[in-house]
Amino acid sequence: MNKSPADTVAHKVDEAVDEQPWVKQVARVGWVAKGAVYTLMGLTAFAIGRGKPSDDQATPEGAVAQVVSNPAGRFLLGLLSVGLILYAIWRLLSATLVRGNEPKDWLDRLGYLFSAAFYGVLAFTAVRSVIRDVQPEDSNTVEEMSRSMLESSVGRWLLFLVGAVAIVVGLYFIVKKGFGKSFLDELNLAKASKEERSAITTAGVIGWVGRGLVTAAVGFFVAKAAWEVDSEDARGFDRALREVAANDAGRYAVLAAGVALIAYGVFCIMSFCYQALE
Repeated sequence: MNKSPADTVAHKVDEAVDEQPWVKQVARVGWVAKGAVYTLMGLTAFAIGRGKPSDDQATPEGAVAQVVSNPAGRFLLGLLSVGLILYAIWRLLSATLVRGNEPKDWLDRLGYLFSAAFYGVLAFTAVRSVIRDVQPEDSNTVEEMSRSMLESSVGRWLLFLVGAVAIVVGLYFIVKKGFGKSFLDELNLAKASKEERSAITTAGVIGWVGRGLVTAAVGFFVAKAAWEVDSEDARGFDRALREVAANDAGRYAVLAAGVALIAYGVFCIMSFCYQALE
């Protein structure tokens, strides 16, 4: 049976990686950088939930900015930049290794490519800050893109679709990745101890459920902004957290979100050496 172009590419990339196993080992380090970003986001979210004043943004861009504020910020940001580049490479490799032509296979490829592009842009922001030795902007990508798209009717409907998709993705993270523990399918824990497997699984479940909840929350605010044509409603993750934390019940929810994001960051760091590139 003839192979599809996608299967042919996957086969060739798989062979190349097998011939150069160091590529897989080095690219895995990117998971540590991703873990650091989510841990910093979680710490900021936790501070917001406690009602502690903070100018830090609970966003990936805000996490990069927090690194710079450290006394050894430029050096640490350099390390983070390398890690984010490696993670983007990991996701690109993942996209090329997906076999099959079913809708699910193409959705997987699209997801990996989107992830590679997002973290590639974040890496570019970090690298630019290292080279210029300047503070990266605490911009909120979601809010900026939302306001821009609301300027046209076509953009408004596209924005509504993006928000709806984000809600679905968030629910998928909660049900499939979190409670369903499907993230374990992407790990090779054969050499991990019983304690390591238990710790990684627990952190993964909490982290994926929390990540799903905040993804769905951002999707809700984005879709609401598009439906009501209100740019002030176009909240990214940071503003969504701050609004939810406006009352006592909300603060507990934001505290839980912060803990969950920290758990996801810890999961990424603990599991990086067990990530399977399929």
